[in-house]
Amino acid sequence: MEPAQTLYNQTATHFTLPLFVRKDTEVEGRVIADLAETFLSTLLFPGTQVTALHTKRPGMGAKLNMGPFTDSRWKAAQKKILNNDYAVVSLEAGTPDFPNQKIWFTAHVNPIGRDERIGAGTWKVMCSVSYLRHLAASPAKVEALLQLAKQAWDETPGGPAYGYGHLAITLARPIFDPRTPSPPGALPWEFINPPAERVHAVPIAYGGNDIELNLEPLYVQDHGIKGAFWANFLSAAYVDMAGGQALLKSKLNGMRVEPLQHGGLLVVATDSPLPEDTNDTRERFWRLDEALQPAFISREQATEMKRGMLGYFYRERPPLR
Repeated sequence: MEPAQTLYNQTATHFTLPLFVRKDTEVEGRVIADLAETFLSTLLFPGTQVTALHTKRPGMGAKLNMGPFTDSRWKAAQKKILNNDYAVVSLEAGTPDFPNQKIWFTAHVNPIGRDERIGAGTWKVMCSVSYLRHLAASPAKVEALLQLAKQAWDETPGGPAYGYGHLAITLARPIFDPRTPSPPGALPWEFINPPAERVHAVPIAYGGNDIELNLEPLYVQDHGIKGAFWANFLSAAYVDMAGGQALLKSKLNGMRVEPLQHGGLLVVATDSPLPEDTNDTRERFWRLDEALQPAFISREQATEMKRGMLGYFYRERPPLR
């Protein structure tokens, strides 16, 4: 991953768009194959090359098969995907002339008739900030990104539980040194916690496995959403929690609000995933936060460890303004 960059007075390392799938949802291999092909045909720029293909069979103990992308490996993988033999499929692409411009597609789901032990499945598109700048300059590519996510939502049986798309940061774990004692009262997971105070109307999402693996069970059990971001994919349960479609549309006048399959709703704050820092942009994110706050995770429903991972996105929080 490229070095972190400062955006909206905060640090970001990448852009991420995950959709979280309930663990009991079984997905046809055809859906994985179709989404991978959509990714390859719509989100890569001329000169971008697919460089890696990783796969994993379902079940405990199955190892990730990592290797370079070749036509022969991809054709062989496609046959196994269509036969429901893979629970994980990951593609990586990059631009040789600009090494920091990278983009990934990952599917981790329960294939039909298989037994993948997961807390939640995921469809995910992730890219470096430099690739996002390139993508954000093309309205057609921005729309392709949203359409890929909508395709994943529509073709998942029953629909995913939740999803978001936004600039993000994954904090590096500190190097453990047994000679350095922790401060009194410090908890071992505190290094991953997002800030408790907001420094800008446009937030940065705090992600990575340390956070998402802890919070995704709450997302898929309809306990609440992660926050208010550029793109927000809400299931019917979260639409109701936020007051219903009519209320959301009235509160979010001027934003993109459109129905998804299975009673869901897509809310997009700005045309670009990398909007200019203007008064209008800030106002949009303030209004978005106010509208979605009733659907945030409640601190009262989260364990002590998970409360800090919510940052300033929690249901009982006092109004921001």
